[in-house]
Amino acid sequence: MFPQINKARGIHLKTIELKNLFDNSLIREMKEQDESLHLLNMSSMYCNGTPTNYHEAKSTPQAAEWMEVCKEELRNLKRMGVWEEVEGDNVTQILGTQWVFALKSDSDSRPLRHEACLVVQGHQQIRGVNFEETFAPTPTFATLQSILMMASKNSWKINTFDVTSAYLHSKINEVIFVRPPPGVTIGKNKVLRLKKALYGLKQAGRCWWLHLKNILQEIGFKANDNDQSTYAYKISKDYAMLSIHVDNGVLVTRKDNIREKMKLKLTEKLKLRWDEDINSIVGIEIKWKGNGFCLKQPGLIKKLIEAIDIQLTVSQPLPDIKLESSPASQIDHHYLSAIGMMLYLAQATQPDVMYAVNYLARFAMNDQHNIWKALKHLVDYINTTKHQTLKIGVDNTRRDMEVYIDANWGGEGSRSQHGFCSILYSTMVACNSKRQSCIASSTCQAEYVVLSFAAREVLWLASNLEDMIGHQCPVLLLDNKSAIQIEINSNSKKKSRHIQRQFNIINELVVGQKVKINWIATTEQMADIFTKAQGKIKTNQFRGCMECLWGCVLRRT
Repeated sequence: MFPQINKARGIHLKTIELKNLFDNSLIREMKEQDESLHLLNMSSMYCNGTPTNYHEAKSTPQAAEWMEVCKEELRNLKRMGVWEEVEGDNVTQILGTQWVFALKSDSDSRPLRHEACLVVQGHQQIRGVNFEETFAPTPTFATLQSILMMASKNSWKINTFDVTSAYLHSKINEVIFVRPPPGVTIGKNKVLRLKKALYGLKQAGRCWWLHLKNILQEIGFKANDNDQSTYAYKISKDYAMLSIHVDNGVLVTRKDNIREKMKLKLTEKLKLRWDEDINSIVGIEIKWKGNGFCLKQPGLIKKLIEAIDIQLTVSQPLPDIKLESSPASQIDHHYLSAIGMMLYLAQATQPDVMYAVNYLARFAMNDQHNIWKALKHLVDYINTTKHQTLKIGVDNTRRDMEVYIDANWGGEGSRSQHGFCSILYSTMVACNSKRQSCIASSTCQAEYVVLSFAAREVLWLASNLEDMIGHQCPVLLLDNKSAIQIEINSNSKKKSRHIQRQFNIINELVVGQKVKINWIATTEQMADIFTKAQGKIKTNQFRGCMECLWGCVLRRT
């Protein structure tokens, strides 16, 4: 017997048995199911206004708009010399192509324009035959927030730009053949050989990154050793920073003449759309208010709220219910989708839900009513706090990078949860919440494990920011005196031999004056919210820090 197909939106899909394969009634029922599923797909397409293929695009009320953007895309492919027509008699592997449609929206999810993109079905590629390496870097949120922090601190000008048809600028080294897409007619026994990195190829992103890197190096930019998607331009007193996320760029310049010089040089090499001010980047709305930038994601929150039924107004991310592991028979893709959206939200603009999202993600393969109840509670909290913003500002009295570190000993399966956040000029530039892979035998060990983990992460961040702010010696702040005493005594005694590796890492960094370690009172420990569920008072206190440019409320005396 074939595996039973799951139900799709209320339609019962009958189990198919071998003895029924020639049953006409079963065949008719299967056809009806196919038609019903097609209608469901069509209704879904009409709801969001985006067709899933070329034929659907031709049948929508906006068919004229979709066909026009398809023609424009084909004209662009021809203009950029993406392919050439060749004989296909001796070709062994030909990749398929398909159209992908999208409604381009702003940060509030308002539709701006229709877009069509022709892509290769890259899942048919074979490593070693028509592709090798695929890695291409993208900037971290820490990089983006650091750039905004430096622009705010120095009153530097920020511009954003989009690269039109970015991947199509780069050539490919492999021999790849594709079938013509709908809307393209070629000669008999002909195929298309790719000359440029068409979207969908596994190596397309890497080809574009290497092509862009060469262009920027010709202009005078130097890639950051720790973040190859960030570049710096330094000649005499001229200074500029450039951060690239695929085809979206952020340019920060010290002077107006440098900005115009960089814009001119970049436009000579690439086809760009410039924005005079930074309004949004990677779905994050960015606005200048007072003495800093305000970041929020209204579009993502709106999408999340529409996907999950909102019921209450709540003041803390997690409800007071206990969740237990109970393996499910199938993957709940709606649950995973919601977790993915909230994880992006937590990392980018709303760190107060970082622990809650991390916690709920553990139950992605579980089937419990309480798990969905907890997820909806978290969405209720996000809806309640949807007007809050993450502020990127500067307090020049706090020049050292301060790293708040904490751990909650024990927990589910006796594994501790740890967290940390990095503050620079009163701006939080990075945070993390993670369940430890080892079982700590004491609070001291749990704190020392996170101390080692955070030190390595922060050293990478400090090295990454060295081009912007110069050398930094991060100050690690924790509230466990036993962990600090192990480091002060500079030896691993019998009671602490179980954390020998972590001791060696931290000891080397402290002796080399690459980090400092200081004690901080538990009441001032900002990282506590990343280690466990918090009540209303602690949650509001942490949110108050965001409203006061990170750290003014919990400022140490």
